[in-house]
Amino acid sequence: MLVPLPVLFAAIAASAAAAIVADWRETRPPLFKLLKPLTTILIIGLAWSAPPGGYRDALLLALVLALAGDIALMYESNGAFLGGLGSFLLAHLVFMLAFLHGVTPAPPPWWGALFVVYGAALGTLLVRRAEAPLRIPVVVYALVLTGMALTALLRWQALGGVTGGCALAGAALFVLSDSALGMRKFVGRYGGAQGLILGTYWAGIAAIAWSAQGVAG
Repeated sequence: MLVPLPVLFAAIAASAAAAIVADWRETRPPLFKLLKPLTTILIIGLAWSAPPGGYRDALLLALVLALAGDIALMYESNGAFLGGLGSFLLAHLVFMLAFLHGVTPAPPPWWGALFVVYGAALGTLLVRRAEAPLRIPVVVYALVLTGMALTALLRWQALGGVTGGCALAGAALFVLSDSALGMRKFVGRYGGAQGLILGTYWAGIAAIAWSAQGVAG
């Protein structure tokens, strides 16, 4: 790799922190519009540093889709929101395929039901607050987000180690980020929302990117 991993991690952390500070009041300044995609691009570089193989390549595709969603969600219109939602929905579907790579499907542990209960509760809350044209997309997204978390759980159960642990931790952080975003969008704005949404999002996809380390084939 051209950039040493410690330098790459430092760049990701610095870019993420600067982006959050730049948009703390959610005014979308030009610096934020530069730093937000840059942070995700740096995380894509982290995934690229992993050994080549089907798992890494699927993660790269999912992260590129997430980058497209990042750009769309920098804008406030419902059209931009739907574009971002669609990009992230596709990203989650690809993450699901990636998490199942090299995994023999088996029933998840009983506590995996917590993801289902949480997803159902979140989807019910948000769909009641959403405008009519957004309700079906919100329901579909909640289902796919829950499926992404469950497939990460299956990866952790089957493979453990860095690949399973980081995939599961990253998926859980991604669920938290999307929950915080949904609450801000449909329930109401709250203090520190941008820091919570972006901090958990970037930590989540960085953990998922790191889950490809040591996985080949």
